[in-house]
Amino acid sequence: MTTETLLRRAHTGALDYYLLHAQADDAQAAGLLVEEFVLADDLSAIRLRTAGWTPADGGWWSSAAFARAIRTDRQLRARLKAVDRAAAAVTYGRLGGGALPDEEALRGHFHDDVPLSSGAPLRLGTGADVHRILFAGELDDRQLARLSTLLRLGDVPAPTGRQPGVVGTGRLRVNDTNFRWNLRHVGGAWCLDVTSQPAAGDALRWVLRQLTGAARGHGLVPATVDRLS
Repeated sequence: MTTETLLRRAHTGALDYYLLHAQADDAQAAGLLVEEFVLADDLSAIRLRTAGWTPADGGWWSSAAFARAIRTDRQLRARLKAVDRAAAAVTYGRLGGGALPDEEALRGHFHDDVPLSSGAPLRLGTGADVHRILFAGELDDRQLARLSTLLRLGDVPAPTGRQPGVVGTGRLRVNDTNFRWNLRHVGGAWCLDVTSQPAAGDALRWVLRQLTGAARGHGLVPATVDRLS
């Protein structure tokens, strides 16, 4: 698959899907959760949109309070499982919802949004474009090892030169842009600091999307995207 194809896809599958369980240890899901981060022109997140569906509720609902609680309540997060659209569609059909609406129709169920900070970026003075994807959640040793492999983390500096909390660094070149990301664990929170040089548009959007998807698949829940410089 070419980079151009991947970049085009970055504009289509922009929603995040989760299976919602009544209890964390339930084998079968009880519903779905669909989310979307609305990004500004500089690709910082300015709004989080959430909609849920369970047969017991009789339809779709939207709750900013629920979206916030996911990111602060460990027990609630344990009831979620990140999936792709295909898996979400299977569960939706199995629970009696029929065919899962397309993404434009799903966006029509977003009513109670969470506004996110859109202040001026923090200037780090690095000369590069830096975006931080902040996540809620925890990683056990196995999850961390698998995520590190998926993110192709390596080149970890010696302890004396390591930035605080940096677990590892990954790199990728897309077209004429060099990307570097640090997986960082500071103060109980996880984040990915993504540097692009020179500054990129569609390629950066795609890289942010791919990195977020990788972290979601290992138990982390995205909380926001900040532009640091």
